[in-house]
Amino acid sequence: MTTTPTLTPDDEPERYLRLVPTTDAAGSGTLVPTPDAETVPVGEVIEGVPVDAEDIPVTTTWATLTTRPRIPIWPAWLRDRREFRAQVYVAADLAGYTLAFYLTRSPKYLAKTLWYAPKGLFRTIGKVVRWASAEEGNWALRQHAANANDAYTWQSLNRTRSKESKGRWWLVLPATIVLAITLLVLAATDTVPRLGWWAALAALVVVMARVGRPIDTPIIDRVSNGPKFTKLTAEMVRSAFTNLGIAAMKDPASIAFKHPGIHRDGPGWLARIDLPEGLEAVKVLERRGALSSALRLPVDQVWPTPGPDHAGQVDLWVGYKPASKMGKPRWSLTDDNARTSYFELTEFGYDQRLRPIKAQGFGMNYLIGGRPGSGKSFAGRSLVTTFLLDPTVEVKIAEYKGTGDFLDMEPLCSTYVCGLADEDMAAGLNILNWGLAEAERRGKRIKDAYLRGEAPERKVTPQLAAKPGSGLHPIVIVIDEAHELFGDSTVGKEAGLAAERLAKRGRALAITLVIITQIPDKDSLPTGITRNIGIRWCLAVPDQVANDMILGTGAYKRGITGTIYRPGIDAGWGVLTGLAEPTSVRNHFPDHRESGRIIRRAIALRQGVVVGGDNLPAARDLLADLLEVAASNGQHWDKAAPALTERWPEAYPALTQDALSELARAQHLASVDVKVAGRNRKGYKVPELRKLIADRDTATRAADAGDVERPSDTDS
Repeated sequence: MTTTPTLTPDDEPERYLRLVPTTDAAGSGTLVPTPDAETVPVGEVIEGVPVDAEDIPVTTTWATLTTRPRIPIWPAWLRDRREFRAQVYVAADLAGYTLAFYLTRSPKYLAKTLWYAPKGLFRTIGKVVRWASAEEGNWALRQHAANANDAYTWQSLNRTRSKESKGRWWLVLPATIVLAITLLVLAATDTVPRLGWWAALAALVVVMARVGRPIDTPIIDRVSNGPKFTKLTAEMVRSAFTNLGIAAMKDPASIAFKHPGIHRDGPGWLARIDLPEGLEAVKVLERRGALSSALRLPVDQVWPTPGPDHAGQVDLWVGYKPASKMGKPRWSLTDDNARTSYFELTEFGYDQRLRPIKAQGFGMNYLIGGRPGSGKSFAGRSLVTTFLLDPTVEVKIAEYKGTGDFLDMEPLCSTYVCGLADEDMAAGLNILNWGLAEAERRGKRIKDAYLRGEAPERKVTPQLAAKPGSGLHPIVIVIDEAHELFGDSTVGKEAGLAAERLAKRGRALAITLVIITQIPDKDSLPTGITRNIGIRWCLAVPDQVANDMILGTGAYKRGITGTIYRPGIDAGWGVLTGLAEPTSVRNHFPDHRESGRIIRRAIALRQGVVVGGDNLPAARDLLADLLEVAASNGQHWDKAAPALTERWPEAYPALTQDALSELARAQHLASVDVKVAGRNRKGYKVPELRKLIADRDTATRAADAGDVERPSDTDS
C-alpha cells in the first residue's frame, strides 16, 4: 500500500495540491487528494468569511432615536395608585406616631426645659463675660507664671489680656445697650404683637435649655432605638456578591448594574444586576442565606429573584425592614361590604414589596405544592376565599388531611369530604366524575347559547353564569392533599385520569380545579395534570426535582425556584408562575375572627342557600318568564323579581330587582320607565319584550334550517 505524502509549497515550488483528511480504500485514514482537488498557485491567498467580522458602522437616524425605549418621567410609586397610597400611608403613619410619641411626653419635656433654661442663661452670660475679659487661656498661663515666681511673664500676660479685653468690652457693652433700647422701643410702640413676644420668649427658653443641659442628657427621647437601614449601595452589593463563594464572581468589576441602577422600589431598594457571562441567576438564588449574611441583614429582608432580560440577571430587592416585621397589608376581602367576581381579578396574596397579587377563577386551574409546614392549606384557603364572596360560585371540597382545614367552609359547599377512609376516596373520585359529566352538559348548553347569540366565543360569560336557571354558574373543585387521592391503590389511577380530563375541559366552562399537594412525584401527581394547569404556586421545597414537578421542567435552571424558602419560618411564601411574570407571593393569613366574618358574609350573600348540587335545576328562558309575570303593557322590576321567585323558586332563588334588571339588560331588554297600575317606575315594556323573543326565535329557526353557519362542537 502506498501513501500519498503531505505536500507543501516548498516541495513543489510552482504548484501544489490541496489535500483534505479522508480515508483511503484500505481505511488507513491517511491524507489523500480529493477527487476534484483544485490546484492553487503558490503564494495566492484564498479569502473567506472572517471569524470575527469587522465592526460595521451603523448610521443613527432620527427614527431610531425617537423609537428607542424611554424611561418613564414619573417614578413608579407615583404612577401606581396603590403604591402611592402605600407611600402616603407610611409617611402619615410615621408622622402620626411621632406626633403622638412627643405629645404624650410633652409634660416631661416642658419640665426639663424649664429646669435647664436658667442654667443655660447663666452659662451664656458667663461665657460672654469670660470672652470679653479675655480670660480664656490667659488665666492658666498667668497662674503657671505665678506658681514659678516669674513676675515678668505674669505682667506681660496680664498686659496682653488687658489690651484684648478693652476692645472686646467696647463691643459687648454698646451691643448690650443697643439691644436693650431696641427692646424697650418695640415694647413701647407695640410694634411686635403680644404673640410675637411670647414666641420669642419660648424660643429663647428652648435655646437656653439646650445650652444648659448636660451633654450626655438629651431633653427629648428617641422615637426608636433600632438601627436604621442605610441606602443600598453598589459597594455593598458587589462586596456581598463576591463573598458568596462563586469562583466566576470573585472580581467586583465582573458585576454590572443595569439602568436605572439601585433605586427605591416600594418599601425597599431594588438593584438589577448582570452576573458574569456564563453564570446563571439560580446560583445566586440558592445562596440567599449567604447573601443575607454578607449584607448583614435578616434572610427575610433580602429577596433575590430572576431578572427579566436573561438567565444571568438577578433582581435584588432589599426591604427597609424584614418581611416578618413589616406586617401584612390590609386584605380588601375583610371589608364588611366585600364582594368578588369569579370572572374578575381578585387579590389573594401579596409580594415582598407588599403589592397585591391578583388572579381570577375563569379560565384557570391551580396547583399549590410544597413540603409539610410550608403553608399549603392556608394558601389554598386564601385562594378559595376569593371565590366564596361570589354568590354564584358552587364549591366542592375534598380534604384528605383529615384535620378539617376547610371545615368552616362546609356550610358553603355543595359537597364536602374530610377523611382518609375508602368511602372518602370514592367520594373524591365521584366529585371529579361529576365534574366531567357537568362539563359534558355545559358543552351542550354553551352550544345552545351560541345559537342564541349569547356566547359568541363559545365560553361561559358573566351574563350566562348569573342567569338564573342557566346551569352555567361557576364551579370550584378543591382537592387538598391530592397525593393521598391520586396515590390510592383502588381509585387513584382513575381519579388522576379524571382530574387530567377535567383540567383540560373545564376552563372554558367555568369549572376551576384547585389541587393542593405535598412534594409530588409522578405517582402522587401525574404529569398529565401539571401540564394542563396554568397557575402553579410552589412553596418551600427541598430540591430541584420537587421544584420542577410543580413549576414545570426547566423552572429551576431559569432561577424560578421554591428552594429558597424555609418551612415554618417562611410559611405561606412561594414562587408563583402563570401570571405576567414569576413572582414571590405570600398568601393572606386571616385570623379566626376575620375568617369567620368573611364566611358569614359569604353565607349572607347566598341567602343561606348552598349553590348547586349534583342535581341541577333545569334551565329556564328568562324572557319568556318575564312575559308570564308581566301586565298588559309591562312590569316593574320590584314586582317581577318576587313574582319569578314565587313561581319558580329553584330557578330564581332570592332574586332582587337590581339583579333582575341587570340580567334583563344582558339580554338586551332595556330598563325604562313604565306605568303599571297607575304607578310609573323602572321596569320593562311588553312590546319590546315580545319583539326580542320573536327576533331570537327567528334566528334559532334559521340556524336549525341551515341558513346560517353552525358552530363547531369542539371545545374552545
